[in-house]
Amino acid sequence: MVSNLSITSIQIGNLTSDDVTSLVAEAMGMEDNLDDVRTLANTIHKKTEGNAFYVLVFLRSLYDDELLKYNFAIMKWTWDDDEVKAKFATSNVAAILLNKLQSLNPRTQNVVKVASCLGAKFSLSAVAAITDNMSQAELSSLASTSASEEHKERDDDDNDGISSLDISISELDEEGLWERDSRDVCHFEHDNIQSAAYGLIPEERRDSFKGKIGTILMRNLDQSALDNNLFEVVSLRNCVSMDTLSNEDRMELASLNLRAGMKVSRSVRGGG
Repeated sequence: MVSNLSITSIQIGNLTSDDVTSLVAEAMGMEDNLDDVRTLANTIHKKTEGNAFYVLVFLRSLYDDELLKYNFAIMKWTWDDDEVKAKFATSNVAAILLNKLQSLNPRTQNVVKVASCLGAKFSLSAVAAITDNMSQAELSSLASTSASEEHKERDDDDNDGISSLDISISELDEEGLWERDSRDVCHFEHDNIQSAAYGLIPEERRDSFKGKIGTILMRNLDQSALDNNLFEVVSLRNCVSMDTLSNEDRMELASLNLRAGMKVSRSVRGGG
């Protein structure tokens, strides 16, 4: 037994304006020209209050919106401070992240929707099991009405089979929306990314979607994998409306909840 365990708490606050200036300058290779980036950095700091994650989100959004460009003629980054201020006046992190996700390939959006329901950390094999057992049409139907037509048009272009789960995973890796903990396990870079991904699913469809995911995992994971992810699967499966279940399905769900309860009981008693 470990005794005399010492725990030290470290409070990490937001970045100062000078910190943000240094971060922005380093990101653009302009460490020797801090004065050149100070106005831009101050604008970003004011909008983000120095939250490091938000700073990177806003900086990346400027690049995506072509408000921050690299000028090869003079070999440096350029921007218009007034245009940046105008963008920040109407933008927030949630909106920027949502726009970012909506710009992804529709099939990649489907993958990130599934992942968002599995939690901050998730298994790629679980994502694969779910997407393999749900049609693209069923997944894409979870988009908003306005986005559905765009999904249909862009999915039609994907019917040549070029798009795949591996390509979607690579796209999400490259965009920095999640990070790998291992070959199979990933986590969202920030909880706001998970929230934005979850926000792609219409509110009225979320419970039924999570219930469907729970059902797929329950029926496709082997016993070892199911036991390792039992609480997550039960939580998802419980989202389904009881009115839509047959008596057999209700018994199956009750059995799954009993199994989870017994696992908790064993853990409390120290039985593993």
